[in-house]
Amino acid sequence: MKRTVLQKGSKKLRTICTPIQDFTKAKDIITDLSDTIKYLKTTYSYPRGIGLAAPQIGSSVRISIAENSEGKRYILINPEIIAKSDKQVPIREGCISFLKYRGMVPRYEYVKVKALDQHGKEYIVEGRGAFAMLLQHELDHLDGILYVDYLKNKEKDLFLVSV
Repeated sequence: MKRTVLQKGSKKLRTICTPIQDFTKAKDIITDLSDTIKYLKTTYSYPRGIGLAAPQIGSSVRISIAENSEGKRYILINPEIIAKSDKQVPIREGCISFLKYRGMVPRYEYVKVKALDQHGKEYIVEGRGAFAMLLQHELDHLDGILYVDYLKNKEKDLFLVSV
């Protein structure tokens, strides 16, 4: 079911999420995240990919979906970064929960993430460039971290864009 995406200011976006133990309960959240992404893609353009984390739809569990620019979708349950590049680079970043705003955020150029899929099977996904940024962004959501937290002057460093 398509869910409403929580917007900036919601305290639920600052929740540190609980790991998933029961994969039958995860199924409904994955469906809701997928349906919400499908809706968002019909409404807005995401040329670098799209992601959505469970806390953005009000669920405080460690589930996120990240889709790269080619449309390959990764269900990330209990994900963790297990390797990253030494170097960070600034990248123009936005968030569905901060829909009209962007900021220049330092992100690692490369990350390797270990996660579980919807069946509980462990797998590895690697990202470079914009997809690495997206993976970091989505995992941050699961720890109650927002991209504005990386900006020197927080929300004062955001700039408005048209969507």
